[in-house]
Amino acid sequence: MVSVSLLGDQADLGRGGLPATANWARVYEYLLGGCDAYELDREAARAVYQTADWIKTAALINRDYLQGAVEWSLDREVRQFLDLGCGYPRTVNTYDMTEKAERGCRVVYVDNDPEVYAHARCQLDESDDTTVIRADLLAMEQLLNCEPMKAAFDLDKPVAVLVDDVLPWCTDDTAVQRAMGVLREWMPAGSTLSITHLTDHWHPSTMPAVRAALAAHDLDVRPRSRDEIAALFGDFVQLGGGLAATGRWHMQGGYVNHPREHSAAFAGIAVKQPLPQPATTFAQSEESQ
Repeated sequence: MVSVSLLGDQADLGRGGLPATANWARVYEYLLGGCDAYELDREAARAVYQTADWIKTAALINRDYLQGAVEWSLDREVRQFLDLGCGYPRTVNTYDMTEKAERGCRVVYVDNDPEVYAHARCQLDESDDTTVIRADLLAMEQLLNCEPMKAAFDLDKPVAVLVDDVLPWCTDDTAVQRAMGVLREWMPAGSTLSITHLTDHWHPSTMPAVRAALAAHDLDVRPRSRDEIAALFGDFVQLGGGLAATGRWHMQGGYVNHPREHSAAFAGIAVKQPLPQPATTFAQSEESQ
């Protein structure tokens, strides 16, 4: 396994060497039933759950969707994966799913959290086909141009890019739009872009309280509308049924029968189309015969 930090290795620690603030990666892990969370993260999770009890189901649905998105790309012969905002390694992670399908799939995990980075390095170090990078996805040029990224991917072949439940935690709209534009430009033709994103579409009255509960624990979140989320795909062509409630995108998913409001997020997978061929190509080929 290759690993590199573009942000250094120091966490924001308080007294006793523990993290000074809650972190959404650990809150999310706790909501999924994991144990990699501190008391301040558990407090944040309990606070938002008391405000909106759908938050735990939404986390479970998002995780289920991620597994389905990987399988979906594998079924379409994509063998390179970029997992942005990967979070804590789970029992079933992106590499595990690709390894079951075919050896030789390349997986690059990216997260900005130093503890996520440390856990990933420890738990994924048996594989020669994985790369773990600590980076800020808003500094997309730096990430895409670093040597481990260049070594990991063959840009003559498609890449499945997973941006699941990470952009709501980037509150600067201009920076998000710019980073996603750089990412889409980098992706080879035939690549797939998967995004899940928190929305207030189904919870317009509850979401302000959710944001307040998270803000009380130093967590800023930016729910976006359906149109704002659709714009993150640029001119990529939506696949399947287009943007849908996360639990409803994969019709064979484990949460397809849950109400849409349980998802609290939109999901979509879109493909980058090849550049159109010049209109004169066919005529030229006829003249040459």
